[in-house]
Amino acid sequence: MVHLQYTVTVESVPRRWFEQAVVTLYDLVAETRTADGRLFLADGREVPDIRLVRGDHLRAGAVYEVDDDARVRVEEWDRRSAVRVAQHVSDGSVTAEIEGVLKGVERPREAGLRGSLSSSGTSGTSRWASLTRATGTAHIRLDDWWDAANDQPEPGSGKEPAIRQSAAPSPPAPLEARIDHRLGRATVRATPGQLPDGRWAIRVSLTARGRSLPRPLTAVALRLAARTLDTMAAHWNDVVPDLVSQDMPHLRERILMTALETPQDRSGPRETL
Repeated sequence: MVHLQYTVTVESVPRRWFEQAVVTLYDLVAETRTADGRLFLADGREVPDIRLVRGDHLRAGAVYEVDDDARVRVEEWDRRSAVRVAQHVSDGSVTAEIEGVLKGVERPREAGLRGSLSSSGTSGTSRWASLTRATGTAHIRLDDWWDAANDQPEPGSGKEPAIRQSAAPSPPAPLEARIDHRLGRATVRATPGQLPDGRWAIRVSLTARGRSLPRPLTAVALRLAARTLDTMAAHWNDVVPDLVSQDMPHLRERILMTALETPQDRSGPRETL
């Protein structure tokens, strides 16, 4: 087992803003209607590249085609309890099955993802088929996340990664994710802390257990994962400050603009939501 601890600093998201944004997005989707399979906003404008192909709109069992290479199925749509959707994506060589859930729309309590990824690059040979499949889960307890985000991070949480062969058990983190593959398992745990300037210092713990890979190679993979965290944090810091400055009417219009984009719009430079 190889363990890495890392800290990234990102702009924070106010809890009240997040909760209002979730309700705004839910209401926008709930206001849509369908006719002959096509999806329309409340003002009559058609949403491109999405078609209802089975079931009743926004009811359990409804299936939508998105951009010709993905299907989305509504598993649950209830403002009081949960929203749960499943997505199937395939480009002919890679297939992904993903299910996402958000529990509590008006006051989100937890969210999760689970899925699998498989490739047909080995032409389906049974000998190598297990090497082309991976499964994963992710879960965040939102109450615990914001409780932790109000605490000051522990002293000495440096940015340089420290790799060691084993680690003492740690308290459950608000965000946990796991990826399983024939060659091993990777586990990620993240806990935020609040810096004096209001930003979040997110302490990330990555653990890899390799069944076949040499330990030095696993350590290199974890260091590459740390670089990926830096890239993700940089993108977050580019987008989030402007986003959370939006009040709900402006955010609503921004979401609508994104929903109405055509493939030609997406092919050029555009503002990220």
